[in-house]
Amino acid sequence: MARPVTLLFALLLASGFASAVRADDAAETAGVVAEAPAWPESTLSGDWGGARQRLFDAGVQVDLAYTADYLRNNRGGLQRGGAYMGNLNLALQLDGEKLIGWQGGSAYLSLISNSGGRVNLNKVGSFMGVDNLEAPVNRTGIFEAWLQQSFLDDRASLRAGLYPIDSEFYVTDSSGVFVHPSFGMAAEAADFGSLAGPSIYATSSYGARLRLDPDPAWYAMLAVTRGIASERIDTADPNMSWQRGVGSMLIGEVGFSPLKSGLLVEPPGVLDDAGDYSPISKLAIGLWRFSPRFPQLSAVDAAGEPLSSTHWGAYLLAEQTVYRVPETPRDLTLFARYGFTDGRTSTLGYSVSAGLSFRGPFAGRENDTFGLAATRAHPDPQGRLQLSSEAGVPLSSNNETVVELTYQAQVLPGLVVQPLIQRIFNPGFYLPDSTVAGVRLQFTL
Repeated sequence: MARPVTLLFALLLASGFASAVRADDAAETAGVVAEAPAWPESTLSGDWGGARQRLFDAGVQVDLAYTADYLRNNRGGLQRGGAYMGNLNLALQLDGEKLIGWQGGSAYLSLISNSGGRVNLNKVGSFMGVDNLEAPVNRTGIFEAWLQQSFLDDRASLRAGLYPIDSEFYVTDSSGVFVHPSFGMAAEAADFGSLAGPSIYATSSYGARLRLDPDPAWYAMLAVTRGIASERIDTADPNMSWQRGVGSMLIGEVGFSPLKSGLLVEPPGVLDDAGDYSPISKLAIGLWRFSPRFPQLSAVDAAGEPLSSTHWGAYLLAEQTVYRVPETPRDLTLFARYGFTDGRTSTLGYSVSAGLSFRGPFAGRENDTFGLAATRAHPDPQGRLQLSSEAGVPLSSNNETVVELTYQAQVLPGLVVQPLIQRIFNPGFYLPDSTVAGVRLQFTL
């Protein structure tokens, strides 16, 4: 199934390069100004002598980024020590109408390459992890590849292909500054349970997603993807073939903007100018389930065979800009998330997280972000039995809690330096409290 998808992307991309020169000539003759990203202000390599603009006019946007982390466990956990982790990401966004006249069509292709060690696996032992770059094994290849068709005047779209659900579902923009994995896809939904887990970083699977935007204040999404087999997560490539997937995951989310719907008034400072500033305002509810039924973690019948149950969960999330420094893009946003599972096929019964992010915490540093957040994971009885069995010791706590403090500083256009510190209470639910510190470097090329 990957072969025709890859071939179609190659044809679209070739068409884009071939028409780049024609688009550039037409733009120069007509004096058209394309609404393209400000590459000199956001990347290290700029506009590539105009090549990026020509490609953009032809319907091809190329983004290349490299992220490098060094984290060290300074106390507690498994043992002291640190590790480097790296991630290279090449992304292509294709405009079907510009490329081949495909009205409402678009495509996306992302290739990733992971490198380095595993600080959590070898040094910390946290159930939720410590770094969102860390993967069970280093992988290189296609991670995301989908085609999309928009319709109903762009109020609806259908997307299909290699589709990680954490690209759109269970997402809060204001928590994106944090390095800890649970501020992306939350721990209880990312858990692989007794049989399979979701299509998320660092292994994706095939699926389809329908999104409806009936009103600027409302949206609804529904997706179905193949499950990633639990026994293959340590050996799989960046994507799972259709045949090797296990069961199917169905996930739906409905959300709205309290600010756009009129339920909330604008935070102070929002109406002081007529710029492009837009505050964050989102409230959403989601529900997911797998099929077929999964074996329970530890419960068995009279014959000693595992009982089976539906593997499912639900979540609530909210984020809201509560303050803006007048006439600037500097603002403070709060977020909170809570998710729970069936507790019989999933290790975790629930997780909860909350925090804040302050964009532009200081005058003259509008592109910096300060963040402070906490998250907690709680296993239900069957999950505790399994965790204790895997650890070979009784659990000392029913909760694992992490607090992260971080500061993301833009040093140069396209270069971000982000020091951080995490305090992990009861890593793995039985290990001594851990203190992790380190730095992230992000290069946008």
